[in-house]
Formats: sequence, C-alpha cells, structure tokens
Amino acid sequence: MPQAVSSPHATTGLAAPVGMGLPLPAQLPADLRPARTAVTVARPGAKAALGYAYLQILATRAGFGCCWISQHTDGCGVNARLDIRERLDPQARLTEFSLDFQLKANSRRLPVTDNKVVFSLEVERYEGLRAAPPERPQFIALLSLPQVDDVSAVSAEELIVQRSGRWLCLSGAPPASNAPSVAVGFPTWNVLTPATLREIARRVALGSRFYHEQ
Repeated sequence: MPQAVSSPHATTGLAAPVGMGLPLPAQLPADLRPARTAVTVARPGAKAALGYAYLQILATRAGFGCCWISQHTDGCGVNARLDIRERLDPQARLTEFSLDFQLKANSRRLPVTDNKVVFSLEVERYEGLRAAPPERPQFIALLSLPQVDDVSAVSAEELIVQRSGRWLCLSGAPPASNAPSVAVGFPTWNVLTPATLREIARRVALGSRFYHEQ
C-alpha cells in the first residue's frame, strides 16, 4: 500500500514560507483588495521611433525610400537616409542619390524668436551638420510633439496633419563656441511636407547650395 507523503515543512519542523496559505488579492472581498495605481512609463526611444515613422510617411508620399540608420543616444532623435531614384528636374545632374536627414522629436515648450523656433542642439551634432560638404548637404528636422509624458498615443499621421515638423540645413553656419550645446533657429515657414522633401531633393539634384539661414 503506498504511503502518504507528508509536507517537507512538517517533517523538518521548518515554518511555512511567509505568504503561503494567505488568500490571493483576487480572493479577498472587494473592499479589502489593494488599490491598483495606473503608472504611465515612457518607452525608451519612443520619441525616436515616432519621429522615424513621421519621416517615413512623408518620404513615402514624396515617392522616396526611407531607411533607418541609427538612434540618438538621448532616445529623442534618429538618423535616416532618404533614397531618390528619379529625375526631378529636366536639368538635374543627379537621378539616383540620397539625402541624409536627422530628426529631433521634442515635447518641451520652445521659445520662438524672429519667427524661428529655438532648439538647443548638441555641439558635436551641430559641428557635423555644418561641416557637411556643399555637394552633399545634410538636413535636420525638428518635430514638435504634444507636451505629454508618454507619446505612445500620438500618431505620426496626426503630426503631419498638424504640420508639426520644421527643417533646416546648417551648411555655412558659424563654428560653435566652447559651450556644450548651440541654440539653433528653425524657421517657422520651413514646414516639412512631402512637397518640401521633393523640392529639397530637386535642388540637390541640380547642385544648388543650401545655407543655414534657409
């Protein structure tokens, strides 16, 4: 006849672990259950991912390809490449080329001075953008997000409808000082749209030069 096996806690004389035998919260009466507190945690890199989705939609509507290159260390920016494979102007010198874009997504309230949105850019990034060769300029976009802690509920389509992005080329900008960041002004009229992307690409294809005032 098989023998009954007793609990190891009974044979060793050890006390049962704390919590064993206690009712689970779901088994308690409703008025005794611990209250649940909703906590919203921003996903690391969520702003960068939203910014890339925004840029990708614009590029697709412009008829361009869009490729993710890397995410900025602060989780709020992304490097991307836009691929163009068409003749955008009868006089175009380039028909197959790429545009290098950086995008910063920002949810803080920024000052506007002389019709320019002023954003603090890391000095290393500033120097890299302004030092790009004129024949291959680099561009940076500033995407203004709602002032919320979690951007997971914000859609890229909504940002496009609200015309939330501004673009800038820093070619020819003055050197940075010894400060860790540089105040950069994004003209309010430089709205990033599919038509804007096509015009930027057309000018690059023609060999036109860009300057930081634009």
